[in-house]
Amino acid sequence: MFSRIFHLALALAAAAPYPSKAESLLPLGGDVPEVLSPLSVQGIRGNVNLELHQQYTIGDPAVKQKTLVEIYKYTSTGSALVKRDTPTPSPPPPNPRAWMPIDLTPAKCTSQVCYSGSYGGPEKTDCDVIVAAQMYNSTGSLVAPAGHYVLVSYGSCTVIFQHPMGKPKYNQVLQYNWAKLGSIILDLQKKCLKPDDQSIGGACKIARYGQYKFHNVVISLQRYIAPATPPTPNQGV
Repeated sequence: MFSRIFHLALALAAAAPYPSKAESLLPLGGDVPEVLSPLSVQGIRGNVNLELHQQYTIGDPAVKQKTLVEIYKYTSTGSALVKRDTPTPSPPPPNPRAWMPIDLTPAKCTSQVCYSGSYGGPEKTDCDVIVAAQMYNSTGSLVAPAGHYVLVSYGSCTVIFQHPMGKPKYNQVLQYNWAKLGSIILDLQKKCLKPDDQSIGGACKIARYGQYKFHNVVISLQRYIAPATPPTPNQGV
């Protein structure tokens, strides 16, 4: 039994993405390097506990290239079954402060990494369309409560802002300026889209800002994989 578990652990380790030589993990402030765990597009769409909640485009309406925004949110559909006649627990009293968005825009990456792979990364020209839509043709900010994943895609390029569910103390509502998101992606492009180094994308993790700490809040630049069947937003709230 131990041998089987050991070999399984080796297989999982071999399959995990690894930092490229283009840019190594960059902890800030002398901290221990933190593991970045960005979900892939397939990992988000294939998760039974995530559903497409909202879908729209951003950017200049006069421009032919349309940048698609998809927002996936966590649902409890994958939770364990409850026994019949079990009384429904009363919801906790509302906490107004928990729903006041924290503006994460001024926060810096606490760690950053580029990923290598044998397959091709996103096309720079496609990522440029996303950056232009975010930096020059969009106003306001994205809002991501805990359990939300924001995908911004064009052509072969996808940008993901992930804010997964965690312990209650990590489940804040986050706000992030579109233009700042574009600047982060522009920086990841310069550092991580380097064919000579087999670098195919990268990620920025924001683990803390001021008095707040966050659970696996990551901005990642990845290759977009189109689904066989385009998803449609759930009409529920």
